[in-house]
Amino acid sequence: MRRWIAAVLLATAGQAPAQDTGPVHDAPYVPSPVSTVDEMLRLAEVGPADVVYDLGAGDGRVVIAAAAKFGARGVGVEIDARLVAQARARAASAGVADRVRFLQQDLFRTDLSEATVVSLYLSPNFNLKLRPALLALAPGTRVVSHSSGMGDWQPDRRTAIRKDVLLWIVPADVAGRWRATLGTGPQARKLELEIAQHYQDVSASAVLDGTAALVWEARLRGDRLSFVIVEHLGTASESGLYFEGRVAGSAIEGSVARGVGSRRAVLGWRAHR
Repeated sequence: MRRWIAAVLLATAGQAPAQDTGPVHDAPYVPSPVSTVDEMLRLAEVGPADVVYDLGAGDGRVVIAAAAKFGARGVGVEIDARLVAQARARAASAGVADRVRFLQQDLFRTDLSEATVVSLYLSPNFNLKLRPALLALAPGTRVVSHSSGMGDWQPDRRTAIRKDVLLWIVPADVAGRWRATLGTGPQARKLELEIAQHYQDVSASAVLDGTAALVWEARLRGDRLSFVIVEHLGTASESGLYFEGRVAGSAIEGSVARGVGSRRAVLGWRAHR
């Protein structure tokens, strides 16, 4: 379902935005070039463990390529019965009918909880309407779009193979105050971390063993958080603490490396919000 023309007509006519309308049945389907489909799936790092949902699947080329070229399973969602029938025939011809299925239904009423990758070729208005449902997916879910963006949710990566291809990785919720322990036993160290978040963009401040510490290179990719604290600033003992952790709800668990090269030592760390 490619709704560009319908969205433009609504906007120029001063009518309600696309997200306030019901399903659009008469907008023409515009297929993505084969090389653009390949790039969407490559950029999303699709593999055999993935379930790819294509919203507005048209003739099914995205999920068929995901199955045939990347070994994934796929679900295409399309409201046009003629295109659904065509997609099922194409899947059978490609020998992947056992790994893909096509649903004739409204994409906005589709349960996406099974998806590890979501593929889109929709108007910007449709993307914005879908954005809350996409952000509610499991952290680490990849969302890849042919051409259209997501408003102020900036993509994690962008490429151009015939057309623009944009990738988002659903971020974990890490905003707030965290209390962490580095190591175990009587030598364990205490860390307080305050994180500010705007989608995948994060910044932080910290107190390590009762002393304020600057946080550098804070990064969030799905459920993976990393950052660096430099302790003993300006002394011969100055050293970086390189944190990596996996976010699971209100907990983070991972490793922290102190120093580099032959001076590198690794401890575990755990945090709770």
